[in-house]
Amino acid sequence: MTVPHGAPSLLHLGVITVFVGHVLGLLVPRRWTAALGISDRFYHLISVTAGTLAGVVIVAGLALLVARRVHLSALRRSSTATDVVMYALLAVVVLLGLWAKAGVNMLGQGHDYRETVAVWFRGVLVLRPDASLMTGVPVLMQLHTLAALALMAIWPITRLVHAWAVTIGVLWRPRPVRVDRPHAG
Repeated sequence: MTVPHGAPSLLHLGVITVFVGHVLGLLVPRRWTAALGISDRFYHLISVTAGTLAGVVIVAGLALLVARRVHLSALRRSSTATDVVMYALLAVVVLLGLWAKAGVNMLGQGHDYRETVAVWFRGVLVLRPDASLMTGVPVLMQLHTLAALALMAIWPITRLVHAWAVTIGVLWRPRPVRVDRPHAG
């Protein structure tokens, strides 16, 4: 069995895309997008499409990364209990997010998270959260939020901490450098 080496890059791409999507979705108030002429319908279409695609990219990248880690003995030996917990929690966060996106906003009645979860989250950032904003939020979104907060709590003590450095390095890498040949001189 050959496991593609590109798995970490796929995961990094998905993580950065989901991060940017959440920044836009949680931190940009409705009145700002309305001022730009973006209708709620168009915003919802972009949110559902981009969010679902980014989530699928993370799931694929995570599956390939875990398969690679299991398949390659050196990586398997270097895996720790923290890695297993982190991979499991990341999978839970992403799958709950996809389930909420599909189950609530695509197939269900929908929920305007921009007036509840987003306002609550902005309150958390300024240390004034209003818990009442989360009471009417669908359970799937509440569970996704709790799992994401747990992931953020363990992020600094896991391998996820390198995700930003690698992602930024990949995006701004000038060109590949070959180092497999000895220098003649």
